[in-house]
Amino acid sequence: MKPGDTTLLPTPAPGESIVYEGTTAPLPLVARAVGAPDFALPYLDRFYEPAETRLVAALAGGPLGPAALRRLVAPAGSRRDMHAFLERANRRAVVDRASRGRFSAASFHDRFVVWIFFEGWLDLPEAIRDRLREWELSFYVERARPYVEAAKAGLPVEPIENMTYLLLDEVEEILRSQEHVYLYPCDCRAIMGRCRKPTLNCLRFEGPHGHYHDLGWEISPQRAIENARESNRQGLMHTGGLPGSSMRGICTCCPDCCFPHLAGDRLGANKLWPLSRYVARIEPLSCDGCNRCAARCPFDAIIRTAGPTRGELAVPAIDPAAVAAPS
Repeated sequence: MKPGDTTLLPTPAPGESIVYEGTTAPLPLVARAVGAPDFALPYLDRFYEPAETRLVAALAGGPLGPAALRRLVAPAGSRRDMHAFLERANRRAVVDRASRGRFSAASFHDRFVVWIFFEGWLDLPEAIRDRLREWELSFYVERARPYVEAAKAGLPVEPIENMTYLLLDEVEEILRSQEHVYLYPCDCRAIMGRCRKPTLNCLRFEGPHGHYHDLGWEISPQRAIENARESNRQGLMHTGGLPGSSMRGICTCCPDCCFPHLAGDRLGANKLWPLSRYVARIEPLSCDGCNRCAARCPFDAIIRTAGPTRGELAVPAIDPAAVAAPS
């Protein structure tokens, strides 16, 4: 084929990728269209296949329908192949579904999250990985800032995702009320990688074709409850909206990787955000002195202790400075 020809390859077998023949679109144009940071430009070919770069370039001016995209990207391809290509591009967060059956270019934030979910870091240098972690975390922190600042000022906080910690019984009650539950990897831990706890335990509730880029595995509410219980046993914590409010999902993470928790740290609200509605206390009669609660508490409200004699029961203590009042 001639350079630049955009003819589609024959329809692939089930599970086989659709790949256009031809050249890659200019990566600076792709970067501008999706909002990728400048330092990621030399590595965009790890995130986008050649056909996808041309698709994003075609969408740089705004949303388009399948027919227009077929004319621009692959005029010799069939409608069926273009439909399959666009559906795969949506699942890979290369495009978003727009109104009236059209598609728009998905942001690089979305593409990065889906990429890290299912493709990993590939051969990206560690320095670039660290910059991408910081870029994504900083983006989240700025979105959370007005809500965290309102909480710090004692003002009402508008409902947002993952604004409060949830107890396990609250999580179970929320899950029982859902018609659809989708299981996802934890994006915070996939990105930050600071712990070795299980990652397949974040839950979303949007209905068919409404959940994140049509990804995730639909599971029953009871299966979701079992997943939440196992995550709890592993020492992970749950965040979501306030019980009784509308929410899109429940996040399951650890203090080392959790973006909402890290946002609280960065904005000087590490004892306040995500919102805590409870005060920590020790139940002496049921405590066996393992001190795991001290390591698990995201607010560092429990102090690890040690007995004066080897083997002696060491009951943890509450840090008075960490439990002034529930928010």
